[in-house]
Amino acid sequence: MAAPHVVLVGLMGVGKSSVGRALAREMKRPFVDTDSVIESNEGRTIADIFAVDGEATFREIERHTLESVLASTQAAVIATGGGVVETAACRDSLAVARRSGARVVWLSATVATMAERTGRSNNRPLLEGDREATLARLFDRRRAFYEEVSDAKIDTDGKPVTRIVREVMNAQPQSPAAAGGRRVRVELGERSYDVAVGAGAISELSSMIPTDVKRAVIVSQVGVPSIPEIDLPTHLVHIGDGEQAKTLSTIEDLCRQFAHFGLTRNDLVIGVGGGLVTDVAGFAAATWHRGTRVVHVATTLLAMVDAAIGGKTGVNLPEGKNLVGAFWQPSGVVCDTNWLATLPERELRCGWGEVAKYHFLAGDDLLAMPTDERIARCVQIKADIVAEDEREGGRRALLNYGHTFGHAIETVTGHRFAHGEAVAIGMICAAHLARLLGRIDDARVDAHYRVLDTYGLQSKLPSDLDHDALLVAMGRDKKATAGLVFILDGRNGLETVSGVDPAVVLESLASASGVR
Repeated sequence: MAAPHVVLVGLMGVGKSSVGRALAREMKRPFVDTDSVIESNEGRTIADIFAVDGEATFREIERHTLESVLASTQAAVIATGGGVVETAACRDSLAVARRSGARVVWLSATVATMAERTGRSNNRPLLEGDREATLARLFDRRRAFYEEVSDAKIDTDGKPVTRIVREVMNAQPQSPAAAGGRRVRVELGERSYDVAVGAGAISELSSMIPTDVKRAVIVSQVGVPSIPEIDLPTHLVHIGDGEQAKTLSTIEDLCRQFAHFGLTRNDLVIGVGGGLVTDVAGFAAATWHRGTRVVHVATTLLAMVDAAIGGKTGVNLPEGKNLVGAFWQPSGVVCDTNWLATLPERELRCGWGEVAKYHFLAGDDLLAMPTDERIARCVQIKADIVAEDEREGGRRALLNYGHTFGHAIETVTGHRFAHGEAVAIGMICAAHLARLLGRIDDARVDAHYRVLDTYGLQSKLPSDLDHDALLVAMGRDKKATAGLVFILDGRNGLETVSGVDPAVVLESLASASGVR
């Protein structure tokens, strides 16, 4: 499965390399310059390849290089050569990458700026003679190709690199309808709402805001992409990062900000971020004036397929995860899949940890679907379950597959493991427990390992964890209403199993810690 890279295209001299390096640092990703890769692989400069072998040979080398770089499963920031779009096979490769979640951004500049910047380099075989005239001709020839392959266009003239990086991360392309996006309906009677899913879905935000809202508080975090301006007075509040910010004191701070801004029950809270933001913003909205409307803008994969949908909100206590909270349905949810390309590798991996559970919930061949379609399918599965069982009295509990073990792992390790990582390991623990209880066979356990391996997720329970401490933490789980309660796989699919013998749970932990 290809990674959701950020790919920079544009003519020479627009700043692809300098912007790409800075963007990679900001996103904590590797930076790949395809021209540098070619020179390293060939042992000679681009100019030498042109001079000795000609442009046609270079374009073929460039094609193979682009295909190889895009095939990497490690998300990267990729700067391409200016002429890559002239090769039809390269345009096709970029189109395939976009369908798999990559984001292609066209950097542009004036001819004068490009000529001035490229004048510093002698390794430009296509720029012999009058640079400005040549660049103008190349721009006219390639402009339609850049438009075809890109999600967004950024002008780099006269801007510092830091600003361009921020614009690349926040750039919003075409509407979800044009990009093949969709809306999923969560059917809850008069509290029903839509989830907009797809590239450019942020353009649907205004349609999610109730018409009688007079003002809105936006709850987010530093570094999270900003949303487009809305036609309302707004107040932005940043909360802290990490599980240590998911506390009752954060809720108090938020509510005091609501008070200072004059937020009323008829106004709106907009949560913009990952699962932590939607959990906290949703809980603050649920408690402010005993219930204020909320719209979630999910910017992480985990929030898109799980946390932002279904109305679960809450914060942690030292004794466990999400022990204080409320069911409070949003008025709408936006899942703009373009933002996946801005995520650090670990954050994206956490989201795949939540996606993995859907493989065992519905039995769909999710891996055969393009990324956007797969996300929309996960949203639909959750929407159908929430519509049937809003408050987790029955089938909705199945969405917690791997979570009883996972939450215990998070708590006992002091959140050394992020939520999606812990849930992934938790599914392996649950698979071993189901096997020990005679519910599934070894082949089904192996299927769990295969799914996690496909998503690049850790599957082994660390050997240094205290199994007795994990057992105590699981006993405090919200679902532990009749002894130890787990969601377990079986011949009829996932089911709730109560009163599980603690000794068997300890045995499953030992199995999950073993080397396979």
